[in-house]
Amino acid sequence: MDRFQIILEVALSALLLITIFYSLYLGRALSVIRRNRGELDALIASLQSSSQQAQSGIDHLRQTTEMVGRSLGKTVEGGKSLKRELTMLCERSEAVAQVLEKTASIGRPAHSEPLREADAPDMDGPRFSARLRTDEGRWGSPSALKTPSGKTAAERELLRALRQKQV
Repeated sequence: MDRFQIILEVALSALLLITIFYSLYLGRALSVIRRNRGELDALIASLQSSSQQAQSGIDHLRQTTEMVGRSLGKTVEGGKSLKRELTMLCERSEAVAQVLEKTASIGRPAHSEPLREADAPDMDGPRFSARLRTDEGRWGSPSALKTPSGKTAAERELLRALRQKQV
């Protein structure tokens, strides 16, 4: 048994030496951590501050997104209503152009020359302005759309289209 005891004591001694060296290593690591504890606390505080700033930035971004979304929605709705109004205005102007075309073609022979600007129907006449006055309630005041020349953009566009068609 002496031999068995010696082997056992040598093995235990080796394990004790390993444990001593490992405990020295752990002691050094703990002392480094203790020395750097202030830095670690500062790092944790910095991390908390950064996360709070990020959270407030996200909240601000959400609020801004909601405001921009509402504003964009209003703009889109306004654009849709303008599109509907322009569509109706175009349809009405086409109908007026057809009526003027029929009136112009009835008043002249088929083999005559095209209308000159002087022969064009009077767009400033009493019949036209009376018709505009009846439509004011539906489309708003035409004077708000008039330019310094006295004609609205729609009137000028219609006159230009009629002149091009005659040429």
